[in-house]
Formats: sequence, C-alpha cells, structure tokens
Amino acid sequence: MQVDLPGAFAAGQIFAFLSRGYLKKEKHLFMHRLMGPMAAYFALLFAPAGLFLLICWPAWECMYQWEWVEKPAGNPSVSFFYVGFYMAMVVIGCASYMLAHWLHRQGKDRTVKRLCIAGVMVTLLPFFLRPFTWYYVGTYARYHAFPRQTATFGTPSFFFSWLGAIGYFIIASVFFGLWLKRKSKVMEV
Repeated sequence: MQVDLPGAFAAGQIFAFLSRGYLKKEKHLFMHRLMGPMAAYFALLFAPAGLFLLICWPAWECMYQWEWVEKPAGNPSVSFFYVGFYMAMVVIGCASYMLAHWLHRQGKDRTVKRLCIAGVMVTLLPFFLRPFTWYYVGTYARYHAFPRQTATFGTPSFFFSWLGAIGYFIIASVFFGLWLKRKSKVMEV
C-alpha cells in the first residue's frame, strides 16, 4: 500500500512524459482522447494488482503496520478501506497524469521529469525505511510475535501469486506505455 499509491503517482507522470508531444497541443485536461485509456489503465491494469495482494496478504501489503486490515468480513469500515484503496490508486494515477499534462502545457517539461524521478524514489522509499519487512509473509500477529519464523518471500504459495500479479502489472504497463507512446505520436500530427 505504501508502494502502490506513490506508484500510481509515478505511473501517471511517466505516462504523461511518454505522451508529452500530444499533451502539449491538447487544451482539455480532463476530456481528451487519451484520458479514457489512461483511466482504463489505472482501473483495469494497475489497481487490480495492488488490490489482489491486499486481499490475499493484507498485513504484508500494509508492511505489517495495522492488524485491522486482516479482518474485512463483517466489518464494513475495513471493506470500505479496500474499496477506497482501489479508488485511490485510480484517482491518484489519473490526477498525476492531468497534473503532468498541465505542466507540459505550461512548458514545464523539466518539472515533469523531476516528478517522474521523485515519484519512483518515493515508491521505493518504504523498502529502504523498513528493510526486509517485505521479505516475511504472514499475519500481523505472527510477524510481530516471531518475525524470523514467519514464512519468507520465497514460499511457493506467495511467490508465484506475487509473481503472477506483478508480472501482469509489469507486462501490462510496458505494453500500455508502448501503445500510449505510439498512439500519442499519431495524434500529434
């Protein structure tokens, strides 16, 4: 979660940078031909990967910060948190793309480059602030009681599920980025 939300911001900046030629000429921030595909990317490709990990391993996805995320059944506020997390990834990603669009229109391309870099750095920051937290996979209670006895990242049930979700995310993002760059080049003319 601490990675997914800044990751959505970084993705919005990066995709705006890839489509900057078109965005510099497009006057509408919200209603233009690339905004629909951008919203679809965040709703159908980006956010499901984070939501999958939150549903399957809630304590791990939250870096063992909160125990309450593990108990959504019969608890509407926790269930709403899951929905809010999904919505936040979509809204942050789209808002980031619109911010970068506005910056490109203002001639501030260097600011967008800096925000791309900053977004990636903030996305990776939790791994440095809480090293090896991600390595252990388990419940909140087990992690805090016996962190070294908790299953590890390489546990097959977790690793292959994580690999599937992240593989889906990376492949979809690369293909979307390539499509976006090609589509924006065609639309520039």
